[in-house]
This record gives sequence, C-alpha cells and structure tokens, in this order.
Amino acid sequence: MSEHIQGHGPSVELITGATGLVGMYRLAWRLERGMPTVALRREGSNVERTRVFLQDKLGSKFAEAWRTLEWREADLSDPLALEEAMEGCERVFHAAGRVSFKPGDEAALKTVNEKGTANVVNAALASGVKRLIHMSSVAALGRSHVGEGAVDLTVTEGSDWADGAGASPYGVSKHAAEMQAWRGMAEGLDLIVVNPTIILGDARYEESSGMVYRRAAQGRKYHPAGGNGFVGAEDLIAVCSALDAAADAGQKGILGERFVVSSENVTYRDLMGWVAEGMGVEPPSKVLENWMLELGWRLARVWSVLSRKPPILTKDLARNTRRQHRYDTSKLRSALPEFAFTPIREVVKESTSSLS
Repeated sequence: MSEHIQGHGPSVELITGATGLVGMYRLAWRLERGMPTVALRREGSNVERTRVFLQDKLGSKFAEAWRTLEWREADLSDPLALEEAMEGCERVFHAAGRVSFKPGDEAALKTVNEKGTANVVNAALASGVKRLIHMSSVAALGRSHVGEGAVDLTVTEGSDWADGAGASPYGVSKHAAEMQAWRGMAEGLDLIVVNPTIILGDARYEESSGMVYRRAAQGRKYHPAGGNGFVGAEDLIAVCSALDAAADAGQKGILGERFVVSSENVTYRDLMGWVAEGMGVEPPSKVLENWMLELGWRLARVWSVLSRKPPILTKDLARNTRRQHRYDTSKLRSALPEFAFTPIREVVKESTSSLS
C-alpha cells in the first residue's frame, strides 16, 4: 500500500471510472486539494488521457499530485479484485458506467451498469467502506406520468418510475444500478445519489457529450426542436463535494437522498449556437422537423444493417430531441442554498477553449 494511503488525514477515496469524463474531474478536484485518492482502472484503460487532462488542470501542482495518486486495477465484473482495490478506502465515488443508446447494447448496459454496480456495492460492504457517492443519471428517474406524444417533461427526484414507460435501455440500466446502490444503503452504507442532466466538460473528450462539440464543428445547419438540462462537469463535482461535506457536518437530508443536478434548462438551438460560436463556425439556423427525424432514424437503421455499423440516429434519440426536457432542482438548492452554478454558455466557452 502506498505511503499516502496510510495515516490519519482526510478520508481515502476510491474513484471508479477514473479515466472517464466525470472521474477525471473528480480526480482533479481531490488532487488539487491534496486529498488521498485511489484511481480505479481496467486493463487497457486510457490512463495517458487522464494524465494529460490532469496536467492541464493542475498546472504546477501536477507533478506532486501525480506522484501521490495511486492507480489500482480491477474490472467491475470482478468482485474479488474490487475488494482488493478498496482496501484502506473509506469512501467510493462510483462514476464508472456505460453510456449507449445503440440498439443491441441492452446486454452490455445491464452487465456494466447494473451488475457492475452490484459488484461495487458488495465489495464496498465487504471492505469496510463507509460511504458511497453514486453517480446516477436523470435517465434513471421516472417519466411514467407522461404520454408518448408529450413534448414538455418536468422531472424531479420523486417522479414515479415505471419500467418500459418511455425509458431507453440506458435509462433502465441506470435505474437498476441505482436500485443496487439503495440496496447497499439498506445493508449499511452511507449513500448519496446524484442524478445529473447532460454533462458538459472538456471538448477533447471523445465520448458522451463530446459529440456535441464534434458535430457543431462540422457546421451543421439544422438543430433539434427540443431542449434539455445541462450541467458543467466542474459544477457537478463541486456539488458532490458540497453534499459530501454537508453530510460530514451532520446536515440532515443529505445521506440516503437523491439529487437532480442541473445548471439550467437550455434549448438545443441555443446550445448548438454557443458551441458553434466557440468553434468559430456558423450556428445552425433551421429546425429539424418531425418528419425529418422519423425518416432519418429509419434510414439510419437500414444503413446500419447494410454497413454493419451502429446507426448514427436511433428511434429513441430522434424522438427525445424534439421534447422539452425540464428538471426541477429545488431539492438540491434547498440543501445547498449558497451554491451557484456556472451558466451553460460560460461552460461551453471554457470547454471549447481547450481546442484552441
């Protein structure tokens, strides 16, 4: 065990998904403050990407921070390896997961998100971990009160869940993962669950929301009609840290609760316009009509069969982008009344500057 893991300083935290977008921002936050941290990686994980990211974020603090950071190897499918990785850790920040809206990915989503989280929970219980901060998603929250034709959805932490009621396979898997986290609480873990909206961070990150930047860079003329909630990755990590600190201070209403985390509700037109502005290209000016989306996902499915490649547009994605998804963050603002989110326009400006 590394030297920095020993002693009686701040609690040691293990971060799953440390080479992913959220995990990298969590690493940066803790290392900047000199907090003892263990980063979990799978065999073949892109640790170099994390190193470059941290070097940019930490600047002169990077060399010392990188020296103190301990990497441990374990796959979410290996309970025994997870137990070994959690040795000496009092907290687990569970950010590892699979994001996919591709047809045919249902089994992989279940394996990584649901079964992987079950293994993390079991390992945490067996290893004496005290607290689990579980990175869930608003996709795990219910929309069962909304009909198929609805275009304006408002979601809260208490929205009823009904399996299959408009939920994507990704949403189903994240809901199942969250249920595993709640089971962990029932068996003795302190638990904080966060349900972020779409997370925007470093534009160089290739997966997930990085697609927003790449597509805008192509100077696309059309934008979806709907909108969604968005949050900057740094704000998301700051919220998690503030909730964690509040729980340590004995604040009621933190442990055993879930929190929707969203900076603001933004239309896709505005978002794509801000990204285009940051990328130096023309913003989209034409709306994607319903008939275009319906035709588009059907053509994409045909092309996928012929090319044997994943479709660039799916039925769920096409119908989702024409809806106005809205998220109520009243619960979070009540718990953290002093917290101020960064406007999404500023998040986009900062993110796109990393490409210059």
